[in-house]
Amino acid sequence: MAENKKKSIKIEISLLNTVEQTNEYLNEILNQVDIARSDLSVSYEFSEQINQDQIEKLIIIFKSNKEAEKFKDYIEITENMERYKFKSVNISQCESELTRRFSTCSTDSFQFINEDKQTEYIEAIPGDCPSFNNMDEDNILPSLPNNSVHTNNILEFYFDKEIRDVDLDIILLFLENLRKSGGGEYVDYTLDSKKRLLNVEYKSHMNKIKVLNKRFLQVKIDSIEYNIIANEPLDIQSFKQNNMVIILRNIQDSWLRDEIINLYAENLVLNDDSSNDVAKIIKSLIFPNTVYVQYKHNFDLELLKKRYEKKNIINKIKIEYLQAFASKIVLVGLFDKNTKPISKDLIEMYFTNKRRSGSNPYLSIHEREPFLLLSYDSQENCEAICSKAHKIGEHELVVECLYNYELFENYIKEFSDSAKINLAEQVKIIENDEKKSEIKNFKEEENKDKEIVQSKDETLYKLIDKNNNQENKVDEKIEPNIEDKPIQDSKKMQEKNLQNMKVEKLEFKKPYFKIDSVKEPKIKLLKNFSYLSEYLAKQLNDVQSSLELNTLNDRLELNCECTHDLPSVLVEYKEVKKKWQIDIENLIKKFFEQFKIENIKIENPNEVLKNVQFDNSKVNLKKLDDLEQNSFYEIAGYDDDVDNLIIKIQEEENSVPLIVDQIEGLKLYQIRILFVVKYIRKLKEKYPNLQVVIKHKSLKISLKGRQKEIDDAKLLCTNILNKINYRDLALGQRETKFVANREVDVLNWLKEKNLECVLMADNDRHLVRMYYIDFEPAKTCKNEIESIIIVREISKELRQGISDEYTRNFIQMHSNDERVYLEEENDVIYLSGFKTNVEELFSEFIRNSL
Repeated sequence: MAENKKKSIKIEISLLNTVEQTNEYLNEILNQVDIARSDLSVSYEFSEQINQDQIEKLIIIFKSNKEAEKFKDYIEITENMERYKFKSVNISQCESELTRRFSTCSTDSFQFINEDKQTEYIEAIPGDCPSFNNMDEDNILPSLPNNSVHTNNILEFYFDKEIRDVDLDIILLFLENLRKSGGGEYVDYTLDSKKRLLNVEYKSHMNKIKVLNKRFLQVKIDSIEYNIIANEPLDIQSFKQNNMVIILRNIQDSWLRDEIINLYAENLVLNDDSSNDVAKIIKSLIFPNTVYVQYKHNFDLELLKKRYEKKNIINKIKIEYLQAFASKIVLVGLFDKNTKPISKDLIEMYFTNKRRSGSNPYLSIHEREPFLLLSYDSQENCEAICSKAHKIGEHELVVECLYNYELFENYIKEFSDSAKINLAEQVKIIENDEKKSEIKNFKEEENKDKEIVQSKDETLYKLIDKNNNQENKVDEKIEPNIEDKPIQDSKKMQEKNLQNMKVEKLEFKKPYFKIDSVKEPKIKLLKNFSYLSEYLAKQLNDVQSSLELNTLNDRLELNCECTHDLPSVLVEYKEVKKKWQIDIENLIKKFFEQFKIENIKIENPNEVLKNVQFDNSKVNLKKLDDLEQNSFYEIAGYDDDVDNLIIKIQEEENSVPLIVDQIEGLKLYQIRILFVVKYIRKLKEKYPNLQVVIKHKSLKISLKGRQKEIDDAKLLCTNILNKINYRDLALGQRETKFVANREVDVLNWLKEKNLECVLMADNDRHLVRMYYIDFEPAKTCKNEIESIIIVREISKELRQGISDEYTRNFIQMHSNDERVYLEEENDVIYLSGFKTNVEELFSEFIRNSL
């Protein structure tokens, strides 16, 4: 016999925070008092304001009274109430042990999964025929153990050993088993080439959450035991900007030795009191010619960028600046500092050992050959780990914070298949790339100089030879190597002969200067404003240089050639060439300093730009995407004109008024049709800044945005409603009651099947009316709903030998079950609902009663 359940403790906290902030506070409190998230149930009550991301009440039900008391004692401390912005705390008892998060209780939230894997929540209204209170497709986060925002149903499973081909199907069955792994039906899976990383996409978001709650899994197949860690896929999109670190590239070793880079880094964020803001400079062990500059304080990013643009060249080498992010990831090489390979298993064991690694074990591990990416709970923890030397036996590990994933991704792409096979050789090649390039350039210059000297000497000896052998003229070709040519004449004779003959002038190659739009983006201005090309050409002509613009693929190249009369003596030629090149480089640099190129995001470009006036002969405005809202534009032109235009755009942006409006007089089935056809999502894709809320209780839609956005929203609503058709389905009495009492479950089923239909029950006529827009989904819906909804009876005869107390407890326990409806009439218990759920519940009744 089932026993009556104990009363549980319910804690209601009044506050006014966003969903994201509330989840962050709650997870922090649970960590402080050492309570698992799986031991409690959480629900929210949202603000009635148009922006329903604000939570007014947080409701928590605990399994254990002891844990509830521990939680209560912690949050009732005055300092904690102020810290977490809690207004009041109310404690009471409730009958059920743990609120079912996705049931049809009046206080519950319900979760739907969109076709695009977005999570939606609605709140049910109490009553005989539950319906929706309000619906919002944005900014509602589920209650997750690691407080991360999940936008898909994919999980990453990392195995401690390679998966055998014969074991893959069994492993997938294990990950699909709800009891064993917490998972469920999956949509797709991918296995990496090393067969240790398996990505599985579940059909239901709840299965993903249940697997994450377990996290550490184990399965044994034919005496082989697989230890598995379940993680979120590596998230590279949500990294926040790190305003205490920057990445500089193309840094020479001599600059570090002579502290040149220290001075440069200090000048980028120089304070008014001239204090040294640089905490330390770390040379990358992985990325060539790269350093990480760590500052003592947060810097002003915009100010740093402006200073970088003004000064980004040292000794004719351009320094590359990259933004750093708080990625919470440590990069560990599968090779040591001597490029000797290290076992992955050794590295994993080392970093799970707190005593050896000096830190708590990593949260997740991701393999990106030839590196391992270890994920931790904070960037500070990562930096603490990387500040220490790590050694396994004779191997000194290569450990580094991953501040910029794009930098790492580009670096990985440079590894060829042969390089991965011979890792040590490839690392040495990468380290010496720049050195080889410099040697090659030096040798090319040296060979050019030798050719010039050789050409001059060959001409000299040819003339001497002609003068000494006038009677016997020889047309033989002179050997290019002057060291092998015998010289018969003395120095005095050579000088005499040269005085008596006219020596031809030597012709040297014209000096030239070249730069493209990759190194200097402002060159594009010469195409935008034709008069600038003429102006620059005139300035170059004054210093005896030509100007030529060439288009190469997607870049623009600027070429200058010297128009000087060049000397015939090599030493003089070199001096003229060097001076000319320096003059041209300085002239072009100074010319482009008066211009600026900025990128700006305009939220409502159609309304803003029609009211902004500017001189298009001095500034050019170019759209960089095809979005109607939050569109990016490139503004290029004279420095002051660019700044003035940005100010005008920002002022106009702020002056565009926001309007609050609503669509009223809608019917219940129309509200639901708008929901299932993803009316809000369609508007958000076109107008991200438009605020839309479907209010089911008051049968209206609230809108807040610009006038054009609201007009388009109303037009789209009208177009959808005008296409609605309906058809009556003759289901049985019990089936109709199920649709009436479990309409949320029915709608959830429709969402899973991607059927844009709505079912409305009519209990009096035992009919279900189906509303739809397209006929084909409606036809599919009709065929499936008639076969999937069934009724099972538990008659009095079937219950012989079963106590009435067991029957009452069974009905009470399952009265709010998902996808099934219980009803007792004339001493018969009717189970109606979806076929699988009804059969399972019927079997449970028979099995537990024995």
